[in-house]
Amino acid sequence: MRGPRAPVRQHVSAGGVIFRVQEGLPEVALIGTRGGSIWGLPKGTVEAGEDPELTARREVREETGLDGAVVASLGSVQYWFYEKGARARVHKTVHFFLLEYAGGRPDDHDREVDEVRWVLLPEGHARLSHENERQILRRAWALLQGRIPGTPPPPAEEEDAGSGGAPHGSGPAAGAPR
Repeated sequence: MRGPRAPVRQHVSAGGVIFRVQEGLPEVALIGTRGGSIWGLPKGTVEAGEDPELTARREVREETGLDGAVVASLGSVQYWFYEKGARARVHKTVHFFLLEYAGGRPDDHDREVDEVRWVLLPEGHARLSHENERQILRRAWALLQGRIPGTPPPPAEEEDAGSGGAPHGSGPAAGAPR
């Protein structure tokens, strides 16, 4: 017989795909955590009364050291995980935005992040640890293809099946969220 179900908590975060153009091609900044074993997009909690777009800019700045201007919404992802300390199931929604690099240095990132790396879109797509973030990057990539001549098309979703050694999916098995 099962015990009572854990309570459900709702978390809302926002983050971004920040890009710049180098030698005619777009690069995006990824963050490495857990000693570089997890690669992701910068994101964090929407504070009370804060607009998700503002949160995205703030979190990108804190986690990457980079400032950017919001270009477009990239939609949101949702996933579930269990928070041991709170003994609760958490339903998390993360709103993502495309930001154009306006300044800053990757060395100025906060302590939550081990490394910030500018990468070309194909490397970023292959390096991201979670499928839901690869989905967001594909949306950004499609927008950048329309803005920056010479940008190759993004991979189709079914091409992700063989992406390098990273966990797939958006559920709790995809790894503990930050």
